[in-house]
Amino acid sequence: MEITIKKQFIEEALKYAELSKSFTSDTHDFHEGGLNAKQRKMFEGKLGEKGIKQFFIENNINFKEDKSSHEDADEYDFIVFGNPQKYLIDVKTRTQKFHIRTLEMVKQLNRKKIDIYISVKLSNFQNNYKIKIIGWCTKQEILKINRIENNGYLDNYVLYDNELKNINDLKSFF
Repeated sequence: MEITIKKQFIEEALKYAELSKSFTSDTHDFHEGGLNAKQRKMFEGKLGEKGIKQFFIENNINFKEDKSSHEDADEYDFIVFGNPQKYLIDVKTRTQKFHIRTLEMVKQLNRKKIDIYISVKLSNFQNNYKIKIIGWCTKQEILKINRIENNGYLDNYVLYDNELKNINDLKSFF
């Protein structure tokens, strides 16, 4: 499924990235360094989240977006209010052609109380940002597969696309 991100949401992502660049953790800084790279990576990640926000709105999914300060690391991207429980959601955004797996750092998966991970691929053509929703999985499924890889920048749980569920199945999961 592909979603063209609305201009309003692009502006929200850009504003957040500008505010947060000086506070963004170096933990993820295995790409080129510097404040501009941090701002770009934060913007790309936020665009992935905004695309999922748009998906939730278009599919009448009851949710609350994370509103933590740009100075703090977030604990989740969304809370979805299902029946009978709520679910903490984390969006994983890919930006490069060689990004072919969904990754979550081992230390973050163990620390955070995320229930569901949604993987998206961000594309941009002439400032027309789109996400392709690759799929989703639960934290328990990541732990069951238990594939950990280290490609030079910390241990990560790894899932391949064929191990993710179709996004159309997510609404019925809630």
